[in-house]
Parts: sequence; C-alpha cells; structure tokens
Amino acid sequence: MPKPVVKKEYPLTVRVYLIEIIKGLGLTWKHFVKNIRYSFRKGPHTVPTTWQYPEDRRPISPNFRGAHMLMLNDRGQELCVGCGMCARTCPAKCITVKRGKPAEGEEDRYAGKTCCEDFTIDMLRCIFCGFCEEACPKGAIVLGQGHELAEYTMEACIYDKARLLANYEAARAAGTLKPKPKKVPVDAPPPKAAAAKKSAAKAAPAARKAAKDANGAGKEAKSPEGDKK
Repeated sequence: MPKPVVKKEYPLTVRVYLIEIIKGLGLTWKHFVKNIRYSFRKGPHTVPTTWQYPEDRRPISPNFRGAHMLMLNDRGQELCVGCGMCARTCPAKCITVKRGKPAEGEEDRYAGKTCCEDFTIDMLRCIFCGFCEEACPKGAIVLGQGHELAEYTMEACIYDKARLLANYEAARAAGTLKPKPKKVPVDAPPPKAAAAKKSAAKAAPAARKAAKDANGAGKEAKSPEGDKK
C-alpha cells in the first residue's frame, strides 16, 4: 500500500523566501566587513579565514601524527631492536623490518643487543593511525609533526632507515619532538587485600588436592558395585 501523504504546514516566515535570503546576505555581509577590517592589521596573517602559506604557517598540535621517525636515546643510540611489533600491528601492512645484530665495534651505536638492519615504510599505504607508535615496546618509532610529504616520484615515498633517522635529527633541531609520555603511577593494593590474596593463593593448592582426593575416594566406592554387576 502507498504511504499516506502528510501535509506539512510551514509558517509565514519560511514560505516567504525573501526573509531567509535577507538573513543569508546579512551573514555574508558581516563576514565581509570583518575580513576587510582585519586586512589592515599588521603581520603576515591578516584575514582570519586565510593563511598566507608558506610564509604564514599554522601552529601544529604536539599530538599531530605526521612523518615517521626513528628515535635515539640521550646517548645518541638507536632504540629500535628490530622486534617487528610495529610491522605486525600495522593495519595497512606498510612497514618492513629486518632484524640483525650489531657488527663488531658498533655495539655502542645501539641501545639493545639486537638492531634493525633495514627499516622501510611505504608512505603511500600508511594511514597514519599511530598503532606502530603505540605497539613499540622501546618507543623507537614516533609520528612527528612533519606534514609536507608531497613527492614527485613513488620511490621517494618509500622511507628507509636513513631517512627516518634524518627526520628525527630535523625534528630535534627544530625543537618539535614530542615530550616523553609520563609514567602512570600504580597504587599498591591495601595491606588487607594483599594479605587476603596471598592467603587465597596458598589455600588454592590445598583445595585442589582435597577435591582430587575426594574424587578418587568416590571412584573407589563405586568400583565394588561395578564388579558385582
């Protein structure tokens, strides 16, 4: 069956389109006058709705997820140990990590016993989700504030280890490194709760042994009846 047509009643202000047109023109005129007034202000950023890029750049949030970088510790050692957690966590499968051991005489270059011989990120496939940064147990990979990622060739969009380390050096020189995350303090359990938990853990093996003995006794009690049958 066709649905019944519901007749809508519109007020007079809606039916007279001229009133709504005047409201829209008033809003446009308001912004026009505001932009003209701000255009006489000194500085590269004059109109509030226009940024004169690249001379005038907007401030970027520290939490912005941009170009990747491989981090170094305070001693200048590479933090990446080549575990591949970032590659396994990446939903776009754009990270390739090859694990290896430091060469003789180069142990001081790395913070761990192992290192990454090759680290590659395909920026054309990356979705900048930040899962690699969260999955890394060493905090070795970080998404920085670099957002000018346009290239002329596809090969230039493949970031290797050298380029990722160069991104870190550039961010450190520019002072745009993310602050290290603060450790969340974990409160110790109350003494009573800790003692109760400890006593329950000690009583658990005894309870399991008693239940096992009870089951064995029940089986022995049933066995004579089965022999009679």
